[in-house]
Amino acid sequence: MEASKLQKRKFLFNVDIMIEEDTNGRALEKLLHQLNSELVTDYQIKQGIELGKTIEASLKETILKKVDTSAEPVKSRTNAASAETAPKAPSASNAKVTKAAVEKRPEADPFKQIWEEMKTFQQSNTLVRLSIVKEKGVKLSMPCRILNTDPSSGNLTVYHVDEKKVYLLKINEIDDFQAR
Repeated sequence: MEASKLQKRKFLFNVDIMIEEDTNGRALEKLLHQLNSELVTDYQIKQGIELGKTIEASLKETILKKVDTSAEPVKSRTNAASAETAPKAPSASNAKVTKAAVEKRPEADPFKQIWEEMKTFQQSNTLVRLSIVKEKGVKLSMPCRILNTDPSSGNLTVYHVDEKKVYLLKINEIDDFQAR
């Protein structure tokens, strides 16, 4: 009976924590320092990470500009051709259809399987060793946990368990990975 009283049990808590700091990244860093104490056995951050939003917004803006500039020559050619044969109203609708076709064109993601595996690692809070190839061929081996995956921008936010730092990686920088 006394052996069962001395045995430690595990408890799971769901909490919301507010940390005041200049940026979301700095607040996340403070939180991770606190969570990596000896008292906390394991943790999973389910939401609140806002890293990469500026990059994501810039990429979306760039993509929209490319779509607009690629749609403009099509619109000009359509207007010139329809001016010779028909009134301008049908040419405007043709331009809209062409622009919609350009926007709806699906592009196959070559990293789809990797994104799915990274999402699984994130959800299970699995320790992963990433082999990264940075600029100029610099190779890194990084034991980390996946914090956030963003396939639309190609970004992966990871927490380096040894350095206790958060890194933002591009998916094409990952050479190999192993789950622990």
